[in-house]
Amino acid sequence: MRAIVFVCLLLGWVGVAMPRRLRGPQADRLPVTLYYEALCPYCMEFVTTQLSPSMIRRGRLPFTDLTLVPYGNARIDEAGNVACQHGELECELNSWHACILEHHDITSSLKLIACLMRFKKNRLDKCADRLKIDVTDVKNCKNTRQVNDILKKYGEETAKISFLGVPAIALDNIYDANLSANLTDNFDSIFCATYKEKFNKKLFNCQ
Repeated sequence: MRAIVFVCLLLGWVGVAMPRRLRGPQADRLPVTLYYEALCPYCMEFVTTQLSPSMIRRGRLPFTDLTLVPYGNARIDEAGNVACQHGELECELNSWHACILEHHDITSSLKLIACLMRFKKNRLDKCADRLKIDVTDVKNCKNTRQVNDILKKYGEETAKISFLGVPAIALDNIYDANLSANLTDNFDSIFCATYKEKFNKKLFNCQ
């Protein structure tokens, strides 16, 4: 992904956000917040080729406070309903992601979401079977609640910062458009450098 080209542009829909910060006792953790939407092709590419490999395959997740916010460039229409940039299907998929996040820890959530973002349709059962993750509570969440209700808190979080497009990435509780654009292409190397600078520690297999 190239910086400015590889973003899903806001197209007049403006959002705003400040990431949450959590501290775990097992390690120093660097906060990372991703604002995204399920059918944005650049979000799909970032999650599957940058974020997930860094967090899961390279083992950065125990050293990260990772927050995923599946809302992106959605807005509230005149009828008071969530309207997503890529249509109703994207709102449905964003809702599935939100229910995953509500009912699983961040490791299982990221694995499921990264798997789902390899497709443009709901492949929850396929991903759950492959990853051996029980998604009964996820299905109950999605099937018993309205999209507006499920996505409400993610819309509120997104409304706290201003970005021109997604994926939008806040690192160490700071969103900077230029840094976010660089992170879409070089996430792991920037994460490693920022972690070392902040905690004076070099993570395993960081360059």
